[in-house]
Amino acid sequence: MNRIRTYAVSLTAITMCLAVASAPAEDTGQRRQGAHVHGIAHMTLAAEGEKVLIELTSPAASLIGFERAPRTDEERATLMLAKENLMAGDAMIRLNMEAGCRLETAEIDAGFADAGQSQAAEHAHDHDAGHGEDGHADFIVRYSFACDRPEALSSAALGLFSGFPALERVLFQYVTAEGQGGAELTPRAPVVTFVPL
Repeated sequence: MNRIRTYAVSLTAITMCLAVASAPAEDTGQRRQGAHVHGIAHMTLAAEGEKVLIELTSPAASLIGFERAPRTDEERATLMLAKENLMAGDAMIRLNMEAGCRLETAEIDAGFADAGQSQAAEHAHDHDAGHGEDGHADFIVRYSFACDRPEALSSAALGLFSGFPALERVLFQYVTAEGQGGAELTPRAPVVTFVPL
């Protein structure tokens, strides 16, 4: 539990630093409000020592086609398949082989009630979850990798696009020992090379 909390605190701090560093001061509020755009996901990568922490934030509609708790068997099956795919973190994001990285943990917050809850519980959860008046739900996925040769970490390729065709772009930001940078990844250009800004 302590390791997960430390992971969340570290990734949150790095994400905040990246957001402040990459957005003009007058635009920061506007970017925060416009973060939930269907077809666009945000991913941050933070490498520190042997650890690589990655967080993906995506509108639920971009991954499963809806933004509420599933109501039908088909929607429940779609949600379960999406979760299974996302839990395979090393298939969703592949770090260059030379770094010798392996997935340690994967954690998913789907932003709404689990498929097994009753409709009444789902309805209550949707109102209490604090997802705003507009009802937009996000998937937040956190991965932790351990690397045998962290000094060789130089790139990442996204497998997300093949599993989630509604996903059009991933706005990718990273912090490594060499510096920080960012890229806009698409199905036709799914690879980012870590070249500091």
